[in-house]
Amino acid sequence: MTTSPTADDLYKYIGMAFEQAKSDPKLVQKLSGTPGVLKVIATEPDGCIVIDLPGVTAVPSSPDDEADATLRMSSDFANRFWQGDLNLLMAVTRGEVVLEGKMALIAKAVPAAKELFPIYIELLKSDGRTDLLVK
Repeated sequence: MTTSPTADDLYKYIGMAFEQAKSDPKLVQKLSGTPGVLKVIATEPDGCIVIDLPGVTAVPSSPDDEADATLRMSSDFANRFWQGDLNLLMAVTRGEVVLEGKMALIAKAVPAAKELFPIYIELLKSDGRTDLLVK
């Protein structure tokens, strides 16, 4: 069974994935070509991260901060998403993930974010956080 990530885990590994992406010109081009800011509000435990796609950054935030689109989900689902183990459409259909704001941005951002999944997984492995791996 996978350990539930803390908000600090999500901040650390999602933020580090974006930092590492900055060293790959193809990833920078793909991410920065998606104009907009996403906010991910996680629950159980609570946390919030703002992802500035053009700036290729992800930083801890407040749920009150402005964003073009928001995704609300449990921390477990956020961890699964960043490992490519969450079918976002099914999760939305089941009410497990709530999308708000500009849907066109989310539709563009998700394929761009998929490029970071292997980086996120490798960061967990290299830190010995196999407890957070879902596969």
